[in-house]
Amino acid sequence: MKNIYIVAFLLLIAVSSCRKVKTEQEFPDIKNKPETQQDGWTAERIEQIAKQKKDSIELAKLLSGNKDDKNSLAGKKNLLIAYVEVNNRAFKNVTCFLNDEGKPVIDLAWVFAPNINIDPSTKKVKITYNRQVQGLINKGYIRYVQGKGIKVGMTLLGNHDAAGFRNFRNLQEATEFAQHVAIEIRRLGLDAIDFDDEYSESPAYANNESFVMVVSEVKRLLPDKFVHCYIYGGATSSSYLGKRMGDVADAGSSAYYPETPSPGSAGFPVEKLIPSTKPFSGGGYDEATLRARMQQGYKGIMMFDFNMFPNDYLNRLKGYVKGVKEQNVVEIPGCVDRRENDDVNM
Repeated sequence: MKNIYIVAFLLLIAVSSCRKVKTEQEFPDIKNKPETQQDGWTAERIEQIAKQKKDSIELAKLLSGNKDDKNSLAGKKNLLIAYVEVNNRAFKNVTCFLNDEGKPVIDLAWVFAPNINIDPSTKKVKITYNRQVQGLINKGYIRYVQGKGIKVGMTLLGNHDAAGFRNFRNLQEATEFAQHVAIEIRRLGLDAIDFDDEYSESPAYANNESFVMVVSEVKRLLPDKFVHCYIYGGATSSSYLGKRMGDVADAGSSAYYPETPSPGSAGFPVEKLIPSTKPFSGGGYDEATLRARMQQGYKGIMMFDFNMFPNDYLNRLKGYVKGVKEQNVVEIPGCVDRRENDDVNM
């Protein structure tokens, strides 16, 4: 009888071990969650959610003495931001680097980049996802990265037609597009939205009010999300009802690498500005310069084209984490995917 109990105990351990191996697979851990589905999202629902979120934020600020939420991206300082070219760079690499406390050193990862295009059937501007971006969404990488403690957003980029952030002729058109953007952000469960005014055509009806008009409507509909804009193209000079981009967006970055935007660029104060760098592909700042930018009051540093191709990638990242956050970096063994592959996120 004793032998039977011993065998049963060993079998129980074996089953538990199998279960542990199964549940601790590195990826994927989430796939095709209901919130990524199209059904049920309407402009009316988006407007209702926006009001609820705004009321909640205003109540929280009232109770805290009109202070911003320091846990939100808009309220944080010393941000370290990674732009990942997801067509051929592994998005999950942003999760592979931790500080001494075991927390991610990357605060925000951008999916770069879905496009905007004219929908042939409706003649309206819509967000389009290429094969790689859609594959990343379907496989669950957004939730995977968020589950590791990193915020995730997506950049919207023009795509060689008349869909452009400067090409909305009136508030109605801008609001319809903003509602579409808000639906996609909430549907995908993203934390942030980014605008990059490049590669769009400029028709005769392009105007100087459009871009700020759109971003102000997006922020109205997404009061709880981080809204960022490249200070490039129409963003530099656009204004609407006396407001510039810096009055309606949460932050702005330069479009060249490395470059530090001057306080007042596009109406952004220094605490809402983020210097742009490209440390892994040329165009980076040294540690001392990064530290100086933080001391000057800049909100954080962005790293475009986050990739692990250089053999000294870890040393480059260490300088950024030390300069921006005064923290050390530990790389998770076996985590980094150094491939440059069209299917790396599929």
